Amino acid sequence: MRHAGGKDWEIAGGAVALCWLGLALGAAFAVPAHADAPAESALPPASQDFTETTKGHGAMSVSFQDTLVTGFKLDNSTTDNTFGRDRLRAVQLDLDYFIADKWSVHIGIPFGSNKYNGAEPHCPTTAPPQCAGQPVLSPQHPESRFLDNGKYHGTWQDWILGVSWHTNVGSYYLTPSFTAYIPSHDYTHFAQAAVGQDIWRIEPSIELAHQFDFSNVYYRVRYGYSYTEATVHKRVNHHRLDLELGYFINEKLSVRTFSIAKKGQGYTAFELAPLTDGFTNDLWFHHDQISVHNYAAAGLGADYRIGNRYILSASVQKLIWGQTIFDFKYSTEVRLTRAF
Repeated sequence: MRHAGGKDWEIAGGAVALCWLGLALGAAFAVPAHADAPAESALPPASQDFTETTKGHGAMSVSFQDTLVTGFKLDNSTTDNTFGRDRLRAVQLDLDYFIADKWSVHIGIPFGSNKYNGAEPHCPTTAPPQCAGQPVLSPQHPESRFLDNGKYHGTWQDWILGVSWHTNVGSYYLTPSFTAYIPSHDYTHFAQAAVGQDIWRIEPSIELAHQFDFSNVYYRVRYGYSYTEATVHKRVNHHRLDLELGYFINEKLSVRTFSIAKKGQGYTAFELAPLTDGFTNDLWFHHDQISVHNYAAAGLGADYRIGNRYILSASVQKLIWGQTIFDFKYSTEVRLTRAF
């Protein structure tokens, strides 16, 4: 396989690398800024290769993601347009390191800062003035911080810990991975402006990448299955499928289109609503942790190599199908990566 200009794209031992190995650990996707928000990153760009994949090499990166939500999809044909507006922002830090030839580990964590403006705040108690006339939990949960007051609230979300094995089969690049997502602390999950679900999950996955012979075109496919913590006797185990098609314009610049999809277990909005006692009981308090949050999103991205060590990446995506999920109008991400 070759990239633009016909130059061989080699890694240690003569094998060909299509993926930036660090984020191919199964932690290749940013954690959503909120449990209901499918604003996850696409596969990292294929131009983000290492010149060495032997023990002692790796990469570190920082990214910023901004998502605008203007509704809530009960299902793909029914949207709650009275929802208001959610602004979801996240900075993610990632570090990848080869502990041995072909074996790499990953550690990452996002910091989310979200803001909700609208007429449907989540009210753990009657104390906030925004909760006057709103359904309130019974019994009340004063330990759950009220976040839906129109201001940004930020905190660290989940640790991302992964291990991956990298190999070539002919001209195909395979990366089986195992990743754990563990809450960094007991953060608030009952809020429109929450940063996550506050549950652990583990995900085995496999990624396949291939660049067509005598072409600047490549594709990648990744499948993973997440097994989650049970909340009120309900798990939200789910399938993840990620697709990417890209083109190397030259040795520095590449462009790509991608799709991200999730489908799994849990209550739909129509199934859960009648069980929540008017949005007041324990099922409602845990609804973000037990709902399906199914979605499909599509987007475009570009990646530019700066010197020998740095990659600057940008992408934008939009929801195209959803079930019990935030209806986000767009999500943008900028990432800077340095290999070492």
